[in-house]
Order: sequence, then structure tokens, then C-alpha cells
Amino acid sequence: MDTLQANTRKQTDTGRRSFIWKVGAGMSAVLAAAVPSVAKPLMGSDKVLKGSLERLSKQIAVLEEEKSIRKLHETYEDFLDKGMYSEALDLFSDNAEVIFNGGVFKKKRGLKRLFCECFSTGQTGGRMVQAPGFEVNQLQHPNMLDVAPDQKSAKARFSYSVQVGAPIESNSTLVQMARLQGEGILKWWEGGVYELAYVKDINGNWKIKKLEYRTLSRADYKPGRSYAKDISVPQFTKVYPKDPSGPDRLV
Repeated sequence: MDTLQANTRKQTDTGRRSFIWKVGAGMSAVLAAAVPSVAKPLMGSDKVLKGSLERLSKQIAVLEEEKSIRKLHETYEDFLDKGMYSEALDLFSDNAEVIFNGGVFKKKRGLKRLFCECFSTGQTGGRMVQAPGFEVNQLQHPNMLDVAPDQKSAKARFSYSVQVGAPIESNSTLVQMARLQGEGILKWWEGGVYELAYVKDINGNWKIKKLEYRTLSRADYKPGRSYAKDISVPQFTKVYPKDPSGPDRLV
């Protein structure tokens, strides 16, 4: 009888151990399968977060570049408004070009003729309010600024409204007397848009690579008058050196 009870107890213990081992093995398998499924979403979240941070960092960098370019453009307009033509030259790259009134002025020597000889004698570039009835349509010609993905170049369009002038071609006594007093200049209002391209120099500073004056309207106009008359202005017809202050080529 004792032997029978002992055998029965042994079989029972063996069955229990077998059951516990199977349950334990099953639970281990469940946990092993569950851990990767939990880890994968966590790893995926890290990648999403990292990608979001990278995109945000790039957006902030682009906004900073746009801010620098807008400041450069404001400086350019400020220099012209104050007649600081030589200072304006420093804002351009060495191989820059400016397209103005049917002429293309290339590199620093060409730009110097435009700003220091042509613009200065005509007192060109001073800010003026837009002539009544000749306002630039912002819907048709909206301002824009686009920085390249590598942040080494950019393109922009900005509206302008300025005074433009040219010395009166005459040898009359009255004109000569006016020139002695800093006058003798035919002046008009001009409005349109700048088309610009920018590059960074070796020091990482933005410079103007190309500037085109796209004139949309010209008018015989002075602030305070209640009228403005449309006028036509002769474009450049000769290139340098036939015209000492002329462009390098005609458009």
C-alpha cells in the first residue's frame, strides 16, 4: 500500500512539473513575441521624431537665409535712395550683371558705369510713392523669395517705385546754368519689379548675382500732384565704349 501511494504521488508530481514547464515555455514564447512588437513602434517613433526635427531645423535655416536676403535687398534700396552708389556696388558678386533700360551691364566695371556714372548723374533710385493710376498690380506680379535646397543660391521678385533721371542733352545757357546748380536733369517716376538672383560668396555672405529692372510703368509725376501722365523713355542704343556710360550689350 505504501509503495502504491508513493508511485501515485511520484506520477502526480511529474505531471505537475510537466504542466508548469509547458505553461512556462508558452509564456516565454508569448513574451518573446510581444517584446519586438512593442520595440518596433518605439523605434519607428524615434525615426519619425528624428525626421521631424531635421525638417524643422532646415525650415529654420531657410527662414534665416530669407531674412538675410531681405536685409540685403533693403540695404540696396537704402543705398540708392541716399545716393550711395559706390556702396551699392559692394552688394554684388564679382561676375554680376544688371539689366536696365534695354542694356546689360556686366561685372564690376560695367556696374560701376551704371551706378557711378549713369545713375548718379540722373539721381536715379530715390524712393517715390506710386504714381496715381499706375500702381503695380501685386496680384499679377506678387513678391516672392525662393532659397535653393542647398542654401547657396536664391531667386526673388520685389516690386519697386523710384525716381529715374537722365541729364538733359542740350548746350543751351539755361541748361548749363541748371547743371551748375545740380539740376538740368529730366526726372520721371518708374514702377515695376526687380527680378533677382543671389549667390553666397566664399565667406558665406549673400551677394546679388543678377538684377533686372522689369519696368511696368513710367509717368511724368511729382508727389503731391493729382495727376500723372504716361511717358516713353528712349532706351540705350549704343554700347560701351561708344557710349562712355553705356552697357556692355543691348537686350
